[in-house]
Amino acid sequence: MEKDGPRPGQDFLGLLATTGIPEIRWEMGDDLCDCVFQRIGFWTNPYMARTLKVRFCCIWASIMEQYPQHVQEIPAYMDPNTGILETEPMEWDSEDADMPRSLWYRHLAAKHQRPLQEIREKCETLSPPKRVDSRTKA
Repeated sequence: MEKDGPRPGQDFLGLLATTGIPEIRWEMGDDLCDCVFQRIGFWTNPYMARTLKVRFCCIWASIMEQYPQHVQEIPAYMDPNTGILETEPMEWDSEDADMPRSLWYRHLAAKHQRPLQEIREKCETLSPPKRVDSRTKA
């Protein structure tokens, strides 16, 4: 026997159904927010004709503002192989791909200790680093 009233999640699913197709498509590294680590959750199901995308990076930023005592933001890269903290940003060394523009902006902001928006404005007409030719890699 079914209870009267909405089922759990019914209001949310109704919202999904009425939201429509967004004009801007969220993709990993789309640079549509200022979060350092852009993370977008993505679920899709052809049998329901529904897709859900969640910009977790922005949600986490809001949560972290509420609970700063539970956040450690370390101004260094922790090498998972050695446990050593590296304080200088690495230069792009991929042989497989060019550096994504969104990562390049964040790299430059960290390297030069400048605001992300300033870097975007100054570098919008420049090109990010290209993949490294393995024959010239030292």
